[in-house]
This record gives sequence, structure tokens and C-alpha cells, in this order.
Amino acid sequence: MQERFLTTNRGTFKQAKWDGVNRAGLKPLCDFVLVMVDEIADVTPGGIVTTEQAQETGTLGSTTGIIIAVGPQAFAYDKDRLVKWEGERPKAGDRIWFERYAGQEHTGLDGKLYRIMQDRTIAGMEDKEAMALIAAEGEADQVVRRARA
Repeated sequence: MQERFLTTNRGTFKQAKWDGVNRAGLKPLCDFVLVMVDEIADVTPGGIVTTEQAQETGTLGSTTGIIIAVGPQAFAYDKDRLVKWEGERPKAGDRIWFERYAGQEHTGLDGKLYRIMQDRTIAGMEDKEAMALIAAEGEADQVVRRARA
């Protein structure tokens, strides 16, 4: 499988890949969420090599990742804990965006970097329906281009 990159104003990140098994050695409690963070790419798609120190510093500032595990009370109420949560709740396997430097760092049993953070620090998650629609439109454009050629 080809590596996927995410470019932001903070750098180019290798998107974390998850096989569905929590290998971190942590299980979140209460309203906490365990996230595998995206890491700064050691070599960008354009061929730029990133130093080890820049990789570490950039990864600490990462604002994207994949949810690995969710505590039993996470996403039960809004961020102020006053109103019950409505709508889709993020779950393990969802790609999310969260506050910069949110949570506590943890190096998992598998050697990867994780963060355990409160659910209120998560700002959004990838819209899989929109991504599928965009991918389908891209495929349709390629078919049209091939037909014209």
C-alpha cells in the first residue's frame, strides 16, 4: 500500500496506518481518547529530507491522527458537559483533527507515538461520505480524459 501524506502549514505528515488492534498498551478511561498521531515525513513526496530533530519537533505539533480506543464516557456530552451529545460519535479507526499539543504523549509497546486526550480537544473527523464522493468524481474525470484522448 502506498504511503499517504497530509500537507499542512506545519509540514508534511505521514498518515498513521492502523490495523485495528490497540498495540499501545493503554486503555482510555472516562472521557479520554487514545490517538495514534501522524508523524512528520522523513522524506517528503518532493524528496526533501527532514532531520531527526525536525521530525520529532514537528510530530509533537501534529494535529491529526487516528482514534485507537475510546473511553466509555467519551462523546457522551458536549465540551461543557451540559448537553447530551447529538450526532455521529467518533470511534476507533476514524481519522480526526485535534488541538495542537493536546493530551499526554505515550510511546506504545509497538514503539509508535500516541496521545491520550480528552474528547473535548478533538475538533473534527474525516467525512468518509465526502471523501468517497470526491474520489468518485476524480475517477469520473479520469474516465472522461481517457475517452477524449
